[in-house]
Amino acid sequence: MTRTRRAHRRRWPFVIGGIVVAVGILAVVAIPLASAQLLLTPHHSLTTAAGSVQSVGEGEITLSRTDAGARAGTYGLTWSTDDGPSGEAVVGPVLRSDETSITRVFAPTDGTPPVGAKVSLNPNMWTGDPATALGLEFEDVEVAGELGAMPAWFVPGDGDTWVLFVHGIDGLRQSGLRPLTTIAEKKLPTLLITYRNDVGAPPSPNGLFSLGEREWRDLEAAADFALAQGAEKFVLYGDSMGGSIVTRFMHESPHAERVVGMVLDAPVLDWSAVIAGQADRLHLGWFTPLVQAVVQWRGDLSLSTLDELDQTEVFDRMPVLLFQGLADPLVPHVDSEGFARSLPDAQYVPVPGAGHIQSWNVDPEGYAQHLATFLAPFAPSAAP
Repeated sequence: MTRTRRAHRRRWPFVIGGIVVAVGILAVVAIPLASAQLLLTPHHSLTTAAGSVQSVGEGEITLSRTDAGARAGTYGLTWSTDDGPSGEAVVGPVLRSDETSITRVFAPTDGTPPVGAKVSLNPNMWTGDPATALGLEFEDVEVAGELGAMPAWFVPGDGDTWVLFVHGIDGLRQSGLRPLTTIAEKKLPTLLITYRNDVGAPPSPNGLFSLGEREWRDLEAAADFALAQGAEKFVLYGDSMGGSIVTRFMHESPHAERVVGMVLDAPVLDWSAVIAGQADRLHLGWFTPLVQAVVQWRGDLSLSTLDELDQTEVFDRMPVLLFQGLADPLVPHVDSEGFARSLPDAQYVPVPGAGHIQSWNVDPEGYAQHLATFLAPFAPSAAP
């Protein structure tokens, strides 16, 4: 063997080692950065792919079997085809299933999907507005925020206690349509708001979510709007990141003293725990500190500020109703339960089998009963 060949052979371990180190460094940088970008970038969709249509019969639809398609509960169903129109419907409980298919209750609202169409489930039951979806009178209004005008739906009622509904990350005002009938029955004026980075609302300066740390200012602008229209008190209602916005409002806004109650649905109470949970689900738990650090840097925010589990005193003076799905892959149900148990006047409603913000979908009647009972003392007909 020549001296040159021996030298080349000795170099190979160093070359391979260098490649391994380079790939490792790239992964350490790329995975946290991509994860942070995915979390903070608006996508405006809560739908989940649920297979394709195998058949449609009288009052039922059969889909190819997927985990999403087998979810318990009632959901919106949307579809589109390459050469046909899109549409939407409602699917109810699972009627029967086998290894390759799921058959569910089916109620068309805008056409019927053709066989072969790919479908998605949406926890938002309806894509319309309060009138088209529920037959409720409403007004399109604009809330003047620090970044510009933000559209909102105002559903009139009686009295001076208003419900302010705040949807979650990547959500839409339609999220509030599910409980809206129950709220309207209590005759409480209701404002379903949008906030920065929403469809129709102005973007944030960096185009990213700040996970509630700055969005609470848009909720404050909605409170200003309501006060100008005669509101005196508020019930704040937030789901998912809307819960983070609502709780941050309670710490930061001078209007917090006007809040007489809160309804939270799968609220994000500790973003650090949410990030850690998602990393563990992907078997990347050791990336957690890096992802958390990059989220704070990329979003110019503080995760410790957004940790409500260590700063609950501000909520002690009011009743709180908290719904939490026990199959939620995003929000740890132990956090929601612990938060509620730490408050002197909070009701915790765990919903078995419900995913993220899907407690209403799994048990709409039970959800409505809990909500109606909670709202009764704030209704204009309630005794003083």
